[in-house]
Amino acid sequence: MAFSSGYTIGFATAVCLVCSLSIASVSVGLKERQDDNKRRDLQSNILGALGLPEDGHDLVGEEIDQLWAARVDFRVIDPSGALVVGADGDRDGDGDLDEEDVLISLGNAEEGAVPDLCSLYVRKDGDKEASYAIPMMGDGLWGPITGYLALNPEATLVTGVTFFAPKETPGLGAEIQNAKFKDQWVGKKVVDSTGKGKTIQVVKGAADVLCPGETDWCVDGVSGATITSRGVDVMVAQSLDWYDNYLITLRGR
Repeated sequence: MAFSSGYTIGFATAVCLVCSLSIASVSVGLKERQDDNKRRDLQSNILGALGLPEDGHDLVGEEIDQLWAARVDFRVIDPSGALVVGADGDRDGDGDLDEEDVLISLGNAEEGAVPDLCSLYVRKDGDKEASYAIPMMGDGLWGPITGYLALNPEATLVTGVTFFAPKETPGLGAEIQNAKFKDQWVGKKVVDSTGKGKTIQVVKGAADVLCPGETDWCVDGVSGATITSRGVDVMVAQSLDWYDNYLITLRGR
């Protein structure tokens, strides 16, 4: 049986419309789950920097939600290091102070300038504030790199770190995500001998050779990934600078 071209076009259009509606319905139905997965992935990275869970096992699903609610406080500070609360930090008009407001602030800041809102994550061990994680953002060879740097209660030593480099080359720049690179950071100092803030350098080669007398402020870069290592170096320095006024208050307690 022969069909007219009009029938064929109409039938194809109807099939495309049904498929499009089906895909759209599935996408809408999965959006909440996708948003939950993104949030949990972010929280898992921050928990890792903060050394949670203590036994190091991988968390999934609601385990992440429960540990986050029980052990982590989210805070927002301004460039002076003062805590921002309530409507003072509401940038999206929803009445809440959350990560969305911080992202809006970051987007509105001039390049290289400190945004007027910065996020901070506090690990709680009972009533004690055990460590503080600050976010880091920078550029690698092929795209953005990010991470979280956790400091002890006195804000003098690194207690943990995580890096995220989704576009860097596997086996090269992407190695900043692996334990071999991250473990070097634990115990490094972020203050000099006078107690003033000091960054940690990422050097090309052995830190104990290239940083004589300065190994407390040096880590070995990833071999063959000079640009990614430099990107980590720059973003760590920038984050420590952005949060310096707040870190000073922690050191003076």
